[in-house]
Amino acid sequence: MIAAIIAIVLGGVGTALVIGWFDQGGRMPVLFLASPVLVVFGIVLLVNSFRPFAMRIDERGILLKHSAKKVRVALGWQYIAHVSVEELPKPKGEKGTATYLTVWPHGGANPGVPQDWVIQRNGWVGYRLIDVEDIREDKEQLSAALSRYAAPIFR
Repeated sequence: MIAAIIAIVLGGVGTALVIGWFDQGGRMPVLFLASPVLVVFGIVLLVNSFRPFAMRIDERGILLKHSAKKVRVALGWQYIAHVSVEELPKPKGEKGTATYLTVWPHGGANPGVPQDWVIQRNGWVGYRLIDVEDIREDKEQLSAALSRYAAPIFR
């Protein structure tokens, strides 16, 4: 969202300069002709940042989908050895801890998340799927859904 606002501001300033140069009849740098395109690009980024993120936990497994970011993680319960909701250190580059929905797939297969979201513990490879703060439901509701659908593998 910050990148979208920066693109809109820079594009807006550049567009104002283009209009000023047109009005004065002077020569303008060709680079400023891209300013209106930058405004449109910023608006598209801003609209995409407000698109909903979908998460579903049911008898089939876990589905995470965010079409604007082209994220789609679909994990059936048969591919997951363990699933947990636990407080973990944030990924590299971020300070502090957060509560994450974490999956531990059989064989450590990456379910489609960035490599810096990997956790290694006791010879197992796990993946942070989502920060619980990023979903509407609280930790207790998430744990209740996992207890219902993933009881044998939820810890």
